Amino acid sequence: MKTTPLNHTTTTKGRKFHAEIYTKDEVMDLADQCNKGASGLRNKVLIIVLYRCGLRVSEVLGIRSSDYNQKDGTLRVIGKGNKMRVVGLDSQTRMNLDLWMLKRKEIGINGAGNPPIFCGISKQNHGQPIQTVYIRNLLKRLGKTAGIEKRMNPHSFRHTFSSDLLNEGIGLQHIQLSLGHSAIATTSKYLQRFNPKETIEKIKERVW
Repeated sequence: MKTTPLNHTTTTKGRKFHAEIYTKDEVMDLADQCNKGASGLRNKVLIIVLYRCGLRVSEVLGIRSSDYNQKDGTLRVIGKGNKMRVVGLDSQTRMNLDLWMLKRKEIGINGAGNPPIFCGISKQNHGQPIQTVYIRNLLKRLGKTAGIEKRMNPHSFRHTFSSDLLNEGIGLQHIQLSLGHSAIATTSKYLQRFNPKETIEKIKERVW
């Protein structure tokens, strides 16, 4: 599977798809399918961070223990081109991440060695990085279990985040900084395909 950054479509065996936009209910239904154990909590919080922070899957999996500032409620992220940015966490996301951090300590994963926040917890990969293919397969499986007809993939959470910010009235420059785009033109192109709610409503309000 390959994602092309210019037109934001996903190619699978010659087929191209527009990026999906998920509703809040769909994301919560997806997260609710995670099991009740430690791996389920980890996966649930990872989904929430994807949804509420708009990070690339590689960025989420690359976040280390030292990158989370619990006092300030921020994450330090290393993006494309090894560029660093800091993203803020809303109160609910912060609360869920704190729950996972506590669970990590309970199962013997602490700051020693500065492991990834979202790491393996089995005997074979305890504290080790998670592969992106695991997340892709996880989302597909959870989406099927939840009965969500949309295609589930990590990058669509990034599109959803961008669309939500635009619909909430967040300025383009703030969205650019949150996504880690080098140029605002990239962000503008990124958002053009979303048909944001505000635009749809303005078209509906037109009179003859």
